[in-house]
Amino acid sequence: MSTDNRPSNCCNYGINMNGAPITQNINWLSQTSATIRHLQPGAGYSFSVTASDFSGGNAAASNVVNVVTPPSSDSLPPTVPTNLHLVSDNSCAEVWLGWTEASDNNDSEASIEYEIYVNGVLSPLPVSTGVDFDFVYGTAFGDNYFTIRAVDKSGNSSAPSTPIKLFLWPC
Repeated sequence: MSTDNRPSNCCNYGINMNGAPITQNINWLSQTSATIRHLQPGAGYSFSVTASDFSGGNAAASNVVNVVTPPSSDSLPPTVPTNLHLVSDNSCAEVWLGWTEASDNNDSEASIEYEIYVNGVLSPLPVSTGVDFDFVYGTAFGDNYFTIRAVDKSGNSSAPSTPIKLFLWPC
């Protein structure tokens, strides 16, 4: 965890993969941990973290960590999640979505992870493993299109679910 010489001025974090900032395929679990998705099995990667103060004027990078993902012979994606539906609308563009879980040829249903896409962009919020509903933000005062993808432990991603369109109201 980083600190700043000015109280209450720290920190924004960014993750770099192979020297470039990651802007997609990342789910933040907390301010200091994240899941990086869609890494290729049996491939090498380098990672570092950049911390910056809230003014954006000061930034520092961590050391670089090199990793190799384990190889896998699993090349089949999970089935497509079905029955995507609205569970609850909390207003302020906060919704709970539900779906029917996917299945996979190698992994149990509890091992399959899910990604929620809002208007074609991966939500940065984590989705719990093996669940059939979760929380997501949309865009207030407008139409939103939501889809779900299932991802197995080898990183194989299903096709997107049938989208649902929701009009979300502002606060």
